[in-house]
Amino acid sequence: MPSRRRLATRAAICALLVLASCASPPERTSVPAPADADLESALAPGGGTTSAAAPGPATEAARPSIDPVGGRGLIAASGPTGLRFLRSDGSEVFAVAADQVVTQPTWSRDGSRLAATLLDPDRGEAWVIVVDVTTWDVTTAPASRPYFFYTWSYDGSRLAALGPSPTGGTAADILDGTGAPAADVSLISQSLFVAWEPGGNRLLLHAGHGLLLIDDVNSPDSHHDFGPVGFDFQAPAWVPGTGDFLYVDSYAQAPIGTEPEALVDRSATTTPQLLRRSADSGEITELGPAGAFTLMAVHPTGDRAAISVAELEPGAAGGSLEAAVLEAGQTAQAEPSVGAGSVQIVDLATAERRTVLDRIGLWLEWSPDGERLLIGTSASDDRESVGLAWYIWDGNELSELARFAPTATFFRDYVQFADQYTEAPRLWSPDSTAIAFGAQTADYAVSAVAQVEGSGGVTALGLADVSFWSPVAVDPPPVQPG
Repeated sequence: MPSRRRLATRAAICALLVLASCASPPERTSVPAPADADLESALAPGGGTTSAAAPGPATEAARPSIDPVGGRGLIAASGPTGLRFLRSDGSEVFAVAADQVVTQPTWSRDGSRLAATLLDPDRGEAWVIVVDVTTWDVTTAPASRPYFFYTWSYDGSRLAALGPSPTGGTAADILDGTGAPAADVSLISQSLFVAWEPGGNRLLLHAGHGLLLIDDVNSPDSHHDFGPVGFDFQAPAWVPGTGDFLYVDSYAQAPIGTEPEALVDRSATTTPQLLRRSADSGEITELGPAGAFTLMAVHPTGDRAAISVAELEPGAAGGSLEAAVLEAGQTAQAEPSVGAGSVQIVDLATAERRTVLDRIGLWLEWSPDGERLLIGTSASDDRESVGLAWYIWDGNELSELARFAPTATFFRDYVQFADQYTEAPRLWSPDSTAIAFGAQTADYAVSAVAQVEGSGGVTALGLADVSFWSPVAVDPPPVQPG
C-alpha cells in the first residue's frame, strides 16, 4: 500500500503471476524498557497508569491455564519483543517469539485465531504465524514475501495478504487458515487495497486506479473489472447485508478502456464523488461530493457511513492534483493543511449528511455495538507535532477521549492506511467500552488502553509497537502444560 500522499504517475495494470519471496525485513522501532518506566508524562489523561516488563520466551511447558476474560476479550501486542496476548488489565496470558520481530497482528473475525508476520532480522527471513487462542496451538508457514497487511475472510478459511512485489508495487496473495498459500497466482499492481464481502467470500480490490471483484478467491486470476475510478481513496467499503459497496470516483464514471489522456481530462474537470454500487447488478447510486483522500467506515447496520474528506489548495490542471501529477509524469507528494477537512455521517439511503468534526479524521472505526464512532485526528495545527487525539461521537455529542504520541510503527504503518485496516475490527474492545492502541512515551513504545466511560483514563500495558483487541470475546479452555 503506497502512502496516502502519493499518487501514481500513470494508469496501473493488474498482472497475474507466480512470485517468489523477496525483500528485507523492516527495521525495529522500539527497544526493551525496564518495568518501572515513567509513562505519566506521555499519556493523557494518565489515571491508573501501569507498566509491565518485557516477556520471556514462551515454551510448551510454560503455557498457562487461562481464566475466562469476560466481555473484554484479549489484546494482541506485537513488536521487537515478539507477540503477547494480554487481558485488559495488562496480565499476560500467552507469548511467542520473544526473540524475534512480530508485525501485523490480525485477528480472525470470530476472535479465535490471530495471524501475524514473524521476522528474523539476522537471516532476513519471514514467516506467517497463526495462533489459535482456543487451544494455543501455533503454526508457521514460510512467507512468500514479508507481508505488511492481512485480512481474514468472514468464515475464517482464507487470508488476503499484501506485501511488496519484486517488480515494484504491491502483491496480493490468498492464504489458507494456516498461513500457507491457497492459490498459485498473485495479483500485482502499483497499489492494492482490499475488502472482503461481509458474510461472503468475494474480495473487492482497489488496484491502481481501478476496481476489481474476485468471485472465487481460489482462482484470483478470474475477476470482474469495474473500470477506472481514481486515487482519491484507498480501500472500498462494503455495505453489510446488501451486496453493495462504497468508493470514490474521480473520473466521472469513465467506461472501461478509457485512454489515460481522457482520464486526465475527466479528473481535471470533475469533483470526486462518493458512489454506492451493486456488485451484482452494477447499479450506481450517487451520494454526493467526496474529495481528496477520503476515508470511509460503514456502520454495522449498513444504514450510514462515516467519511473523512481532506481539503487541498487548488493546484494546476483545473485544480486536480491527480491531473497535475499525471501530466507532469512524475510522483508527487500531496500534503493537505493539518486539520483541513471534516468528518461527516452520510445516510446511505437519502445521501443526507451531518458534520461531526471540522477536522480531518485520520482513523474512523465504529464500536462493535454501533453506538459510538472512534475518530483519530491531529492534536494540533502544528505540522511538526506528532501528537494525535482520540474523539468519541455517540450519535449526538463529540467528546475528546485522550491525547497521545503514537508509536512510529502505529502511525507509519497503520494510521496512514486507516481505512484499509478498519476493514476489520481493530481497536475497540468486544464490549465497546475501551480501545487499545500503540503509544510512545518519552523513551518507550507501549500498548495502551483508554476507557471510554468513567475515569479509568489511559493505562499502559507494557512494551509493544501496536496493539489490537480481539473482535469477539472468546473464553479459551484451560490448556494443560506439556
